[in-house]
Amino acid sequence: MGHGSEDRIEYCVKMLRRKTDAWEIFYSHQNGLSIEAKDGKVDAFKVSSSEGVGLKVLKDKKIGFSFTSALSKDSLNELVENAVAGSLGVESDEFLSLPSPQKKPAGELMLFDSVLDKVTEEDKIKKAISLEQAARGFDPRVTKVRKASYGESCVQSRLVNSTGIDVKKITTFITSSITAVAEDRGDSQMGWDVDMSHFANDVDVVKVGRGAAKRAVDMLGARAIETVKCPVIIENVIVGEFLEILAPSFYADNLSKGKSMLKGKKGKKIFNEKITLCDDGLLPNGWSTSEYDGEGVPRQKTCLIDKGICKKYLYDSYWAKREGKASTGNASRSNFKSISTIGISNLYMEKGETDFEGLLRQMGNGLLITNILGAHTANPITGDFSFGASGLWVEDNKIAYPVRGAAIAGNMLELFSKIDVVGSDLRFLGSVGASSVLISEMEISGAN
Repeated sequence: MGHGSEDRIEYCVKMLRRKTDAWEIFYSHQNGLSIEAKDGKVDAFKVSSSEGVGLKVLKDKKIGFSFTSALSKDSLNELVENAVAGSLGVESDEFLSLPSPQKKPAGELMLFDSVLDKVTEEDKIKKAISLEQAARGFDPRVTKVRKASYGESCVQSRLVNSTGIDVKKITTFITSSITAVAEDRGDSQMGWDVDMSHFANDVDVVKVGRGAAKRAVDMLGARAIETVKCPVIIENVIVGEFLEILAPSFYADNLSKGKSMLKGKKGKKIFNEKITLCDDGLLPNGWSTSEYDGEGVPRQKTCLIDKGICKKYLYDSYWAKREGKASTGNASRSNFKSISTIGISNLYMEKGETDFEGLLRQMGNGLLITNILGAHTANPITGDFSFGASGLWVEDNKIAYPVRGAAIAGNMLELFSKIDVVGSDLRFLGSVGASSVLISEMEISGAN
């Protein structure tokens, strides 16, 4: 982090000492690169950069916030004045405070790829092109590729507050994603895949390209099925989507406001005993791993569901103080333009011992769900859902044919309570990780 940012922060501090009771300054700088390939050539090459400061102030138990991406002295003066002025028109709140410095967590977190800058632009372009070629070369029925994208970013930040917290962070992010289209005999199907890591060498663009192509080809000739009750395997990426729906129910603010399907469930068995769910902000190489959360509190591992029993919820400093608890280090902050709110770090379901082929063997005949439609329509308070579903019909432990136009409905808590086997194929997409799961009986709504 350059001396310019240090000087700007010190300049703000001098003004704030005279005008506020407490303050928090968050500075961040981000450089990014995005490359898209099409027909073996570069279709888009974008370089981005952003920098700014967010300021939170407390005055007479009132909160004010302001941000700026212009870092001249005049802009910083205006930043302070706007934050202080913003605090005047709000209600006072006795629970407003800033956390104090705490001991730094131990361990290597693996967040920064130091060789990223040494890789040439030509090599990065080759990755995007290889991604597209891998999809196209997988099968002659793959006729189109949409959004063959390779991206990198480096984010640096510093958070300083009036209690003595002063923490810095630098993280690299690498992503690769693609959508492939397969066509055969008038049928057209799409497949998508993605990979992401803090280290470029961990992202296998060829594997991503082939994965998307395979998903598209596998769905060619998909047929409707009749309504049936049968065993179901839900693929890991779809289970991850279900966890994303569930996640906000662990937030202390949602629980307090009655906006959680877990209100009143603490200490009770709500899932199958095979389910253990954790939020781990210190997971090495985790997408949302960091030493400290969005307000400078050390991250930690929190067991939310232990063998089916609801054990803990997630807190930031404000809601911890309000509820008489300790912060779990779950203040989440996306950038300098907003204050932190409660959020997950790395949320995942602990994997089981049965590999994917073992799940197929145990299922025998049934439906492997590989895609759902309408995840955003699930009710976050009751957990009720109704999704379109597609996937692969399995007979005698082997995939028989693709299925489209099905639907599943139910309640998210009930679904997790009915899981019989948790697979060993734990996969993270961003901040959420899950394994494939087997449910011995589920109603699938079909064409009739």
